[in-house]
Amino acid sequence: MQIIKDLTPEHFWMLAAHNREWRTIATRTGSTDRGLVENAIAKLYAVTGHAQPDFVWSESPHQMLTALANTREHTGLAPMRDALVQALQPEPNEVEARKYLRPILLTMGPAPFERFMDQQPALVMETLPDSLRSLMIGCLSEIFIGLELDWISFHDFCDRHLGVKYEPKRLEQIRLWSEIARSCYWWAPYETTCFVSERPATLHIDARERLHNLQGPAMAFNDGWSLFALHGAFVSQRLVMHPHEARLDDLPLDENLDVLHATIEMLGHDRFLAAAQARMVNEDAFGRFYRIQFHDYEPLMMVEVVNATPEPDGSARRHLLRVPPETESAREAVAWSFGRRASDYDPAVQT
Repeated sequence: MQIIKDLTPEHFWMLAAHNREWRTIATRTGSTDRGLVENAIAKLYAVTGHAQPDFVWSESPHQMLTALANTREHTGLAPMRDALVQALQPEPNEVEARKYLRPILLTMGPAPFERFMDQQPALVMETLPDSLRSLMIGCLSEIFIGLELDWISFHDFCDRHLGVKYEPKRLEQIRLWSEIARSCYWWAPYETTCFVSERPATLHIDARERLHNLQGPAMAFNDGWSLFALHGAFVSQRLVMHPHEARLDDLPLDENLDVLHATIEMLGHDRFLAAAQARMVNEDAFGRFYRIQFHDYEPLMMVEVVNATPEPDGSARRHLLRVPPETESAREAVAWSFGRRASDYDPAVQT
């Protein structure tokens, strides 16, 4: 694909607009045009030499997996994914072209497209009961869960904006894939039956395009099924909807600092420390030093400090800071936050 290496400034502008378009598609909510989806999937079956399947619609991935589990109990299902996805499989020159575009695409969004997409299946799996989780793991190679959008968007850009010449039958399939992806959410194609899930009714993401909502579900579906997440990390419904009832197991203490800070913000210091069963190890002029034991992980060490500069209303703002597990005192913890040793840290004035 020499044309990729000969992109003009106009092509870069089109690529940026195309990337935004497909990110919007990936987070689209609301009802699906079922007739359009069924028609496009039926054509994809036909062009690959297969008869039109019966369609089983669900309001959510949870409901779809339940329907799939019930059907598999009573009848054998021959998976069709490999046959249908063949047209999207990249040829060697397309892989090289995609590698050339990747550094450019990395400048066009807070997260690489594949990472942007793979958060949803991982979080959905976290919410499933063991039986459906096992089913999903066993059927991952048979279900379309959105990870294909990376290559669909690539081929769509080459077709619509670069005029790349595909073999006619392959191009027909690529265009059908594009049509399906614009309207459909998860779907599982089998020889006689195709299971399809509606899109989420609501979806919330943060500035880095991670599923996130402090006030309610990060993703919710019309059947009432939903998942809760803070900055892309799965959390319990109780933590978000009933934070005053949060317990140690509800706290995402093994996640990154963004998630930890969001949890503290949501609960408040006192409630967080109580839920975490924090034990005060040390208190000195620099603050209070806490130890939190979370299952078999290494202990979480945190120091609570008070901002020396009053807020406009005269109150003093408190901060909880995570520090290395080998820290032994509040003074050492605060010194570490400033990149200093405890023995060298003795400020005359706190700011």
